[in-house]
Amino acid sequence: MSQKRKVLLTGFGPFPGVPRNATSDLVPAIAAAAHRRYPETEIVDAVLPVTWTGGPGEARRLIGRHQPDIVVHFGVSDRAEGFVIETQAANSCLAAPDADGALPPLELLGSDTGADLFSTLPCQEICTRLCDLGLRVEASSDAGGYLCNAVLFNSLKCARENMRVGFVHVPTGLEEGCKGLSMADAVRGGLEIIAVCLEGS
Repeated sequence: MSQKRKVLLTGFGPFPGVPRNATSDLVPAIAAAAHRRYPETEIVDAVLPVTWTGGPGEARRLIGRHQPDIVVHFGVSDRAEGFVIETQAANSCLAAPDADGALPPLELLGSDTGADLFSTLPCQEICTRLCDLGLRVEASSDAGGYLCNAVLFNSLKCARENMRVGFVHVPTGLEEGCKGLSMADAVRGGLEIIAVCLEGS
């Protein structure tokens, strides 16, 4: 009997300027849809705290505990007008306060990893499939300097060989269906992202 494949999905809690993070609702909804569509696949979902130590640390713990084959982090961005598929994580971060008002510790990212790290999701295939569904999507090489980038960098750094890891931004006002992406379409697109990753794994 083949081993069950595992998918880890994460969203974020609130942070300064965003009292309600849409991904805290989006990720459980995607997970529920994925459970129905892929009953043979183990789907794990979690909401990460928007803190410099808590967010990346919890992502690392989840990866270590569940040993997923696929990891897709979701976050919100004011710049997003649809799905934004992040292709890399920078080995740097902004000196911006987190949800607890704390600044990032110096050792947060990778003093032993000088280079940026690249997403291991099939980003081009994901963009193509979402576009085919009529959903707005673009690829980005700048995940920002906040917790989204830090979580992606740390997850890529601790990922084992052949683990697919990536990050997807959605609009901050997703609940209101702003910028042309409704919550229903975000769930539909999130499910398709999982589909593309499972097909290629």
